[in-house]
Amino acid sequence: MSNPRTRRQRDYGPLQDKTLVTVLRHLFVNEFGYENKVLFAEAMIERILTTIEAFVQPRSLVKPGQVLWMAVVHDGRKHAYKAMKEIPLVPVLLDLVTQDDLQALAHGQTFLSLRRRRHARLLTQALEQGGVLAQTDLAALTLTSERQVGGDIAQVQQREERRLPYRGAVQDIGPTLSHKLQVARLLEVGYLEPEICRRLSPAHDLRSVERYAQTYKNVLKLLEHGFAPNEIRSILSLSQRLLNEYIQIVREHHPHIANRNVHLQQQPTAQT
Repeated sequence: MSNPRTRRQRDYGPLQDKTLVTVLRHLFVNEFGYENKVLFAEAMIERILTTIEAFVQPRSLVKPGQVLWMAVVHDGRKHAYKAMKEIPLVPVLLDLVTQDDLQALAHGQTFLSLRRRRHARLLTQALEQGGVLAQTDLAALTLTSERQVGGDIAQVQQREERRLPYRGAVQDIGPTLSHKLQVARLLEVGYLEPEICRRLSPAHDLRSVERYAQTYKNVLKLLEHGFAPNEIRSILSLSQRLLNEYIQIVREHHPHIANRNVHLQQQPTAQT
């Protein structure tokens, strides 16, 4: 038999329910039609409050020179061809200005070199917190043109021989389309993946080049086995534009494969 509640428990216990959770629960149950789904409503409320907590950093945790920014979540998916409001986001805390930056300025380091270092730092910090920044994010954060941002990234990658984790490179969207095509064309003229890494501008890491090369080889193999372009696109999760470009390369270097695939005979040759 359970112990009866004390008078204080009866009098003051209900005060513990004077919370935001209780207010939201009342809204869900009484105004949003969740009266028969209370447990579901409570789970949603918990998720919502956890999300809000991630967005609101206490002042004590934000240092001078830092900024809270929203990045596209780095979850292994591309999130391409979607509006930003349809893409999962994650808050990241970035060092926009550091003591090292100020010290370097005081000692005469150029604004250009500091800007390049800052862009590299912001990209790295976002990735460490589970997000990726696009070049447009950097342009907005540092009030720099997208052209300058792209140039800064290219210079850092070339000088330091490392790949910066901007969204287009990490999630294979945007300008990386041209890199994928360069890899395919360099493969066709006989270069191996390590050499292709050095020939791309900016230089790419071997893992990315091997992934691009394997995708093109898979397209070639599927075409050789008679698969239709729409089937290949579905199997390999390719954009229509990229698949069309790959098919054009196959027509140029392997006309016998293109000519034997009946599905390609129903498509006009792409104009270059």
